Amino acid sequence: MNQELDNISEEVLKDDETLMQFLRGELSAEDETAFMQKLQQNPDLKARAVAVARLIKGLERKGIKDDEKLKSAFKKLSKQSKIKRIFVWVTSAAAVLVLVFGLRIFYVNSSYEKIAAEYENSFPFSEISRGNNDDLSAKLQNWTDNVLQNRDLDLTIEKLSKVFTQSQSETFNAYTNYFAVSGWYLALAYLKNHDVEKAKEVLKILADKKDDNPSVAKKAEEVLERIK
Repeated sequence: MNQELDNISEEVLKDDETLMQFLRGELSAEDETAFMQKLQQNPDLKARAVAVARLIKGLERKGIKDDEKLKSAFKKLSKQSKIKRIFVWVTSAAAVLVLVFGLRIFYVNSSYEKIAAEYENSFPFSEISRGNNDDLSAKLQNWTDNVLQNRDLDLTIEKLSKVFTQSQSETFNAYTNYFAVSGWYLALAYLKNHDVEKAKEVLKILADKKDDNPSVAKKAEEVLERIK
């Protein structure tokens, strides 16, 4: 193996892993602040971050139809030791694979995350939660907080999805009055978790139920237009 790739330091690998998490929006507010400070203090890391951002934009401009051509081109180039040295400077060997196969997706998905962030404060929990089950309300409050804080999204989606499904039952039950709140935050969670098709499914259901909560239905239609 190329010696330069073998000699990548643990610090560089860690920095590049953090860079990938930053680009995917996976850092906490505290970690993101610390990373931004490190970027200002570390010219080499800042240069790598800028180079990676440019690569992402380049991949995005090429579009989906050219992805396979781009992958093939990157593979061919990476066989040349001179190009390998360039890749080492841009990012670590582990992160190169992410760049080739995934950063275009991360760049696109970030737009969905931004849309979710724009709408996450549209309806405070208390405004659209009509249920009177104290235990369930407390759990839902915790799950909606998870969505707002990008925390435990997979588990939160699982919980909210069950409530949303039960709330649509033809028979009135303990979940019925939680239709709007569980659906709205479930849709936001899907967007933040990069599952736009699932988000669309939930938003369409909310938009069709105008009699249940007109304001939520209207916002759901608005978000649907944004993510088409």
